[in-house]
Amino acid sequence: MLKELVKNTFFRYFTEETTQHLPHAIKKNLHVTGFMDKPVPFNAEVFWKESWLKLSPKNNWTRLQTLQFNSVEPIGRVSYMKFSSMPISARDLYWKGYGEVKGKLLNIFNIIFDNSRETAISSLIKVFCEFLFIPGYVLSSHVKWEHINDCLVKATLFDCGIEVTGWFYFDSNGLFNRFETEDRYFTIKKDEYKKVKFSAIAESYTCQDDLKVCNKVKSSGIYLKATLNIIKE
Repeated sequence: MLKELVKNTFFRYFTEETTQHLPHAIKKNLHVTGFMDKPVPFNAEVFWKESWLKLSPKNNWTRLQTLQFNSVEPIGRVSYMKFSSMPISARDLYWKGYGEVKGKLLNIFNIIFDNSRETAISSLIKVFCEFLFIPGYVLSSHVKWEHINDCLVKATLFDCGIEVTGWFYFDSNGLFNRFETEDRYFTIKKDEYKKVKFSAIAESYTCQDDLKVCNKVKSSGIYLKATLNIIKE
């Protein structure tokens, strides 16, 4: 996997020429966040200061320790989570059409494992909603962008036989503030799923060097909220 990442890395910049095909809202976002005329990131380590998860709407919030890595080309994401209140760890993976969720008790006993197509689709959507946090994704040939208005863009993502659609919302200043899709799956029980509406909300931004980056995220559909420490690209 690492050799393939190195082989597919490239060095280019966000410029008027390289972004000319993008909708106005995406280009405005690149300007206001400071990415325009900067190198295009091809991967990123994401360091979460704190993250919280609900296993169901009726459960209390459980604190997690989370480490994450994203690849732009090929599209990939891996997230490692450790529960603070119980001896359980989990890994959430998407890589070239394959999705997997794995959980272990005491880092020994497998208690959760799912690598169904529904899991792959849902894991790809987790990458999809992070496109504006790691904007190298917006230049991907796997995405079809559609201008709706100055504050809304529709996008369709194709990867390894999977197709998902989402909507990216922006405020009047050009900052990305919400992602929505109806293509994510919720696991009812083993081998039984249903599609649910999923949204990821960028609650606030902070300055990281000369860039403006999102530092607080929450989502509906998977009951997750998190505060971002740093994205290292």
